[in-house]
This record gives sequence, C-alpha cells and structure tokens, in this order.
Amino acid sequence: MRCPDGHFRRAIYDLAVYIADYPEQVLCSGIVQGWCAKCDAPHDDLDGPSLRRTRRRTTVLKEELDLGTLWDDYGIVGDVIPFTSDFPRADIHEMISGDLLHQIIKGAFKDHLVTWVGEYLVIEHGEAKAAELLDQIDRRIAAAPSFPGLRRFPQGRGFKQWTGDDSKALMKARFYLGLSFTFV
Repeated sequence: MRCPDGHFRRAIYDLAVYIADYPEQVLCSGIVQGWCAKCDAPHDDLDGPSLRRTRRRTTVLKEELDLGTLWDDYGIVGDVIPFTSDFPRADIHEMISGDLLHQIIKGAFKDHLVTWVGEYLVIEHGEAKAAELLDQIDRRIAAAPSFPGLRRFPQGRGFKQWTGDDSKALMKARFYLGLSFTFV
C-alpha cells in the first residue's frame, strides 16, 4: 500500500464492525428471523443461557446436522453461507453490532414494555377496565404541556404505525412509563 509519505508498506486489511439493521443481520449471518445473530439463545427464550455464535461452531453444526434440525434447534439457515466465510479473520457473528432502532428502541420499548403494560393491565383488571386505563394513559399523554426539546403526542400513544422517532420521543419524555406507573 502506498502511504501519504510516498513509501510503500505492507498492510493487512480487516473488517472490524458490520453495521446493519436486524433484517439485514438475519440475511448476512444466515440465521432464522427472530433468533439472535450473536448468540444461540432460542428465539422464544432470549434471556436464557446461551453460547456465542461463531463461524467455527456454525460450520461444525452444518456438517453434522440436517437442515430441519439446524433451523428448529439452532436458528441457522443451513443453505446460506455468510459473505465473510472466506475472509481469514472475519466472523460475521462477532462483527455485527446491535441495531438500535429495531432491537433496542422498538424491541425493548415498544414491543416489550408497551406490550407488557397492556397485557399486565388485562390480567390485573380485565379487558374492559384495561381498555379504560389505557384510554386514561392516552389522555394523560395528550394533556402533557409543551416543553422545549420534548415532543407532544396530542393523540396519545394510539397511532397506527410507530416510527423510531415516535418511540424515541416517548422514551425521552418518559411519558409511557411514568404515566403507566400509576396503574401497574
């Protein structure tokens, strides 16, 4: 490689981090949708104990097991080969970084916390009372006064499609957790 000072030097190029949203992580790493690209925790128990995914382990599993077992038990798409397979020091499972929008903001906040609060209210108070309490939370969110740096939600939390900005704004304002705390 020719350096800025004009001299030629040996260089070893290396891929360090691969930034992708979750759907692209699934395709690039050859895992089944819903499974973790970095560990082999079952898709229905992501909090449970698990081992890190590695290229070596995935290769051994592909050699030993049939496609159905790989898919069902390990979350591996057996006939997909990650693009890093022929790179000497690149393991796609180590390179992938977390997807803040889909895995943290949407996953932890909207899909987990908001869903959990709704399900908890149904279990604790029944369908009718839970709907009434969620409507009350919506009214409280809509009634929040304007404040610099905080977004208002005049319709409450009941918009049809949440964007990353919607989720971040609700998290930033801490509306949902604070307003739900009264009922939980």
